[in-house]
Amino acid sequence: MVDFARKYDVLVIGGGNAALCAAISARRAGASVLVLEGAPKFYRGGNTRHTRNMRCAHDAATDILTGPYTEQEFWEDLLRVTGGETDEELARHMIG
Repeated sequence: MVDFARKYDVLVIGGGNAALCAAISARRAGASVLVLEGAPKFYRGGNTRHTRNMRCAHDAATDILTGPYTEQEFWEDLLRVTGGETDEELARHMIG
């Protein structure tokens, strides 16, 4: 639970990758930090959840990458997150 009576040096809104990096940096610099995340549990972390597998297509697991993330799955993710507003030629070049 958050102690709203307490004073914080830094308030970070959101719990995505950039927000958490800012919070960590501020804390390491000695600031007291409060991170507020309003998203439901499934959506917490912002777009960080889309960074799985380093966003490069691969057919099988490696020492670093877990499980397959096919070119087709990558393409479908791009279409979904952009609402279909994806430059297909550029996207296919990047994916492949």
